[in-house]
Amino acid sequence: MASPAGLEPPTVRSYDEEPKATFMEHLEELRKRLFRTLLYIMVGWLVAFAIEPYIYAFLAQPLLRIKPAGTQFVFTHATEPFFLKFKLSLVIGLILAFPLITRELWGFIAPGLTRQERRAVYFVAPFSLFLFLFGVAMGYYILPAAFSFFLSFLNDYPGAQLYQNPAQYVLFVVKMMFAFGLGFQMPVVLMFLAHVGIATPERMWRSWRYAVLGIAGLAALITPSGDAFSMLAIGLPMVFLYFLSILIVGRIAKRRKLHMHSAESSLRSD
Repeated sequence: MASPAGLEPPTVRSYDEEPKATFMEHLEELRKRLFRTLLYIMVGWLVAFAIEPYIYAFLAQPLLRIKPAGTQFVFTHATEPFFLKFKLSLVIGLILAFPLITRELWGFIAPGLTRQERRAVYFVAPFSLFLFLFGVAMGYYILPAAFSFFLSFLNDYPGAQLYQNPAQYVLFVVKMMFAFGLGFQMPVVLMFLAHVGIATPERMWRSWRYAVLGIAGLAALITPSGDAFSMLAIGLPMVFLYFLSILIVGRIAKRRKLHMHSAESSLRSD
């Protein structure tokens, strides 16, 4: 039936029938999101400049707690204090801006994901954040033991004292904490793969030897110092998390089977 104006009435589009954005529209959206991301980083950097001394004092504690007598933090160049504050403030600013950066990234990629993939992200994202923060905290609290191990060899050199460069020290501490946080993301990757139907508990059980070897290689890769103590400190929790992930993946696989079975039953009943 024609409308009073002699035109066909407008049809209601479903979600899948919505017109897709053009390539140029995607580029324009990406440009806007990148601009906002840079703005978030700049604001976070400015805030971090003000709180950097407190963060530095926090990061210095693992060494200050167990330092031998005579240990000092020593700059060897006039520009190093400024560049240390500059770099550390940038790292802190990125951390402060990370939630907003994540929101921009998710807003750009979410429309291109299927409903199942979006559900998988919603499922694993909170767990990922928890594991990352837990790993970072574990990396920080294991540092005194790591420094005690390293400094135990100082006694092999009578009369030697430690003069630590603050920039090198802070870089090592940040890398160590990040390495622990990154290593603890392994269960999240496996959970995501299980949620989309790729990882299964049967495959993981059959491949546990290869997984342990892979974890050892990854621990050697991400450990900033490359020593055996740090590799074991990261690798052993990752091995435990792998076997824990098998149980979690088993539950996810069981839920997927039940969901598929109920869906098939509904189709048969129809």
